[in-house]
Amino acid sequence: MRRTDPELRPLHGTDAPAWDPHEVEAALQAIVLPERMARLDAVARARLTSVVVVLEGLIDPHNIAAVLRTSDAHGVGEVHLVDRGVHPLLAKRVTRGCERWMDISVHPAGVAFADGLRDRGFELWLADMDGTATLADVAARPRVALVFGNEHKGASAAMRARCTGTFAVPMRGMVESLNVSVAAGIALHAVTAGRPGDLGEAEARLLRARFLMESVRSPELVIERWRQQHQQQQQQQQQERP
Repeated sequence: MRRTDPELRPLHGTDAPAWDPHEVEAALQAIVLPERMARLDAVARARLTSVVVVLEGLIDPHNIAAVLRTSDAHGVGEVHLVDRGVHPLLAKRVTRGCERWMDISVHPAGVAFADGLRDRGFELWLADMDGTATLADVAARPRVALVFGNEHKGASAAMRARCTGTFAVPMRGMVESLNVSVAAGIALHAVTAGRPGDLGEAEARLLRARFLMESVRSPELVIERWRQQHQQQQQQQQQERP
């Protein structure tokens, strides 16, 4: 697939929400169906912060898109992508917009960001055909960053140096390797199994507000209109007080 294919689009990092979650909920939840609201709440409460995904130098847009979609399906919303000379692209037909619900960071060449993950208590575990740890070993760790390297060259030496260890995806057949998106899916299933959602109440509310913003057309206009009406109601109440 050519990188100029219209089915592909550049992948950029996720912007931090700029709206107060209390205002977002007050303004938007009234125009969202109760079933949809329940779904947003359930997904927010199931979100995991103890597992993140790191993709270093992946080139194939379908692989990137598939890993993002699988991460979201397993409740993992934080994904880091490292640009090793080729900016990551997304195959839109694969993601189907799942990136809108996720926290995605795109880093320039280099792995300095990995030190930040380690400072947050994450152990970095690299997928490798010759990995020495099992997925059960990795799943037992409290905070895990699953690292997947380039489809052909694997992870860089700098990334390897920052990893706690390597793990191998078990295979019983004649094949010697798996597509990176398949390996990521197996690893995510193993590592997230049994982990409950771990967002605090404030964090879950902030995420739910973000989901609401993504669920409504022109949410900024709706919120601004609600603000004006709310201010008018407050002014009227003050005028009516004796």
